[in-house]
Amino acid sequence: MAKSTVEVERKYDVEPSTPLPDLTAIDGVSRVGEPVTHRLEAVYFDTKDLALASYGITLRRRTGGPDAGWHLKLPKGPGRRTEIHAALGRPEIVPDDILARVLAYTRGHAVAPVATLNTSRTSIGLYAEDGRAIAEFVDDHVEAEVSFNDSTARTWREWELELNHNPGDDAAAALFEAAAGILTNTGARPSQRTSKLATALAGYLPRTKGSGREVPERKGPAVVPVLNYLDQQVARMLRRDAQVRMNADDSVHQLRSVTRRIRSILHSYRKFFKAGPVDELEAGLKSLARTLGRYRDAEVLHRRLRESLDELPGRLVLGPLAAELDERMKVRKDTALTAIRSRLDSPGYFRLLDQLEAFVEEPPVAPEVMPGAGKATAKRVNKAAKRLAERHDAAVAAAVGPSRDKAFHEVRKAAKKLRFAAAAAESIHGKQASKIADMAHRIQTILGEHQDSAVARAELLKLGSAPGMGNAAFTYGVLHARERTAADAVQQEYLRLGKKVRKLRIT
Repeated sequence: MAKSTVEVERKYDVEPSTPLPDLTAIDGVSRVGEPVTHRLEAVYFDTKDLALASYGITLRRRTGGPDAGWHLKLPKGPGRRTEIHAALGRPEIVPDDILARVLAYTRGHAVAPVATLNTSRTSIGLYAEDGRAIAEFVDDHVEAEVSFNDSTARTWREWELELNHNPGDDAAAALFEAAAGILTNTGARPSQRTSKLATALAGYLPRTKGSGREVPERKGPAVVPVLNYLDQQVARMLRRDAQVRMNADDSVHQLRSVTRRIRSILHSYRKFFKAGPVDELEAGLKSLARTLGRYRDAEVLHRRLRESLDELPGRLVLGPLAAELDERMKVRKDTALTAIRSRLDSPGYFRLLDQLEAFVEEPPVAPEVMPGAGKATAKRVNKAAKRLAERHDAAVAAAVGPSRDKAFHEVRKAAKKLRFAAAAAESIHGKQASKIADMAHRIQTILGEHQDSAVARAELLKLGSAPGMGNAAFTYGVLHARERTAADAVQQEYLRLGKKVRKLRIT
């Protein structure tokens, strides 16, 4: 199985003749280890259009040195990358658990060697006064041969300072700052490139996705804060995709949530864009969320009913209901999960990802949208707030029973739309938008519990009235009554927020 670590490092460009620095001069370094030299060969893989490189992702198979194997590096912020390591296996056959993490980026396109780097690496350990290994200094002499388009060769030298663990931002910044003066005084220059592959592919490398975004301003273009937010969510969606493929806990829920968030933003700010592309994306996202929702709904329902059963006194549980529930829900979840896996490998899903990227890279802005992000975004947020207030009033006025349950579900959906609309405007409206988003999230959470209870009651009613239930119908009736009581308590909790719900606005 692949192993994951967080790589925290700084790179420096250096001339071939530059002498090694005095590493003991770095504050916090008490002594250095003996230099160790290895000969490394790394073959880098990507699609023919460098899809991975466009996201700052590198995939390589390296031989030589102590960490030979497949390495996948995913950006995690400035100077930080998540590195996934797998055994060497066979050349040019990417391990499945590595490939699964990048399918959202490669989208069914084959990966093949694009560059081969041969490196003479000298590593020197750096130690604190108490003997702890705190970092590693690396001196690399690199020879690169690019097999992308015309074959070209490049040579260069670079230094890397990599922390041996993740000490937190402040400690990392202090060590890097202390080292920077020593290294630059020796003649090194902080590197602007994020990886050796970026250096090897200079001239071929596509622009990194999401780079060069405009800074949102109150009087600037109204679409800028929305596009920036959408860009962040699309990037998050691609990361969640990998987690679903790796069967990570709660991953289906997280992918469904970000899918709904993107759709909600497109809906709330649809006036900023041409209708056709928005309609197409909304339809695709709605269909994807529905596929993900079948598993998520079964997961939530299973957990809720199982916990309710476990809480009942044994004398009230008539029959092997827990085992029957587990089996029934396993079938339901397995069927839903099969559908999800099929969906995520489908051409239609990959096409949806292409469309989302194209939307944020070359947005179809409506011609009538004018500058003035402050006013324009406030108008959209306040419209969502007004819709929430209207649905709140309708729910309060609804008759007790199924109609009121449905009305509160409509309030919850309006709260979600308001939450995401406000979150997209935070870069313009700051705390005002944040407070609205927080309150909308609170409403969504409370009424989410109410909706879960409504779904559970419907399931319990179906189970209890099924033919042949016998004495088990009694237990399902007890659970139904408990759920009704829980739903009533949630309604009262929500109604205490009533005045606040009606006053949410950006002024």
